[in-house]
Order: sequence, then structure tokens, then C-alpha cells
Amino acid sequence: MSNLVRVMSLLLLLFVAMACGQSPVNDRPIVAPEGAGAHALTVVVASPEPYPVPGGPYLTPESAYPAPVATSAATSGVPEATVVPDATIEIVIGTHRLEAEVVATPEKRSVGLMFRDALPENRGMLFVFAGPYTGTFWMRNTRIPLSIAFISKERRILNIEDMQPFDEITQHAPHGEAFYALEVNQGWFATRGIKPGDEVVFELPPGLVIR
Repeated sequence: MSNLVRVMSLLLLLFVAMACGQSPVNDRPIVAPEGAGAHALTVVVASPEPYPVPGGPYLTPESAYPAPVATSAATSGVPEATVVPDATIEIVIGTHRLEAEVVATPEKRSVGLMFRDALPENRGMLFVFAGPYTGTFWMRNTRIPLSIAFISKERRILNIEDMQPFDEITQHAPHGEAFYALEVNQGWFATRGIKPGDEVVFELPPGLVIR
């Protein structure tokens, strides 16, 4: 068989494979046999682009997963998506102390305490904003009854709201310009006599990225 015939046979095989929607095994290049001379060629079939496309939108749980139905959350198949916090710090309010997970980026704030089954007694989550927050909080995909304290730039409590599990109707907003919001188990503030105007003492870690 002449070299030209060999090359033509290889090209024919390649076209047949492409027509069947297949690519060469392991994406290896197809190389003409030795001695093919001036007619030698190399054909590489590119692998498909990985998913997701680099630079594509970040899928938060509320956009990637449907809201839970009225059945038990534990058996509804809703994925667990516990946030890895940006930091963990101690917070002091009067004589009371708690440990708080810090979330300081839009992606982590948008998830918050969603999908968790419980929160330890003296534990909470501190939402840190890059500027005054004028939006609202709600309880989509949130199984734990919570209380939230909106906190001013001067680190004084503006207002405290109780929030019910899975409540997507009630919107909880700060009474003023909030730069922080602290979520804890429902009733944690009330049982300790903590109220609006109280000072919230904490130190953010150096180098914390706030967006």
C-alpha cells in the first residue's frame, strides 16, 4: 500500500469517527505513519470545554436548589450547604459572650445559616457588610428559629427581630444604617436582657476581605 493510500485511509477513518460523534481514544493525536514524507499530518481533536465555564456565574444554593416544600426538611432531599466562614471570632455584649462565624462576601452572606439542623447555644453568625445595608433578611431554606440583631457602624444594636423557619414572606430590615447583622438561636437576646442600644464588642481579624 502506498503512503498516499495510507494517509487517505486515516483521513477516512477520522471522518467516520467524527460523523458518529466520537473522538479518538484519550484525545491522542492521530499521526501519519513513518515514511509518509511530504504528506504526513497530525490531527488533534480538542476536548470539550469544562463545566462550569471559567468566569461563569456563582451558583448560590437559593438559585441552584428549589425552595423546600411543606414536607419534612430532613427527608426532602435538600442539599446540605454549610458555609465555611471567613473567620471565627468572640463577641461580647454586656456580660455575655458568644462565638460567631464571620461571613463577609456576597456568596457566603447569601447562604448564611441555610440548610443547618441546629446551632450551638452560645454560637452565632456575624454578617459583615462593606457599606450600610438597606436590604432585608428572610428565612428561605433555613430550618433553625433565629433572632437577628442589626448593628450600626458604631457597633450598637439598632433593632432585634425574631425569624421563623422557612418563612419566605416576612422581611426583616434594619432600623437605620446597619454595617453588621448577628444571627443567633431565637430568644438568645431576650433571655439575656439584650436590647437595642446595647454595645456589641468584637474585633475583626486583620486582612479580612469585605465585599
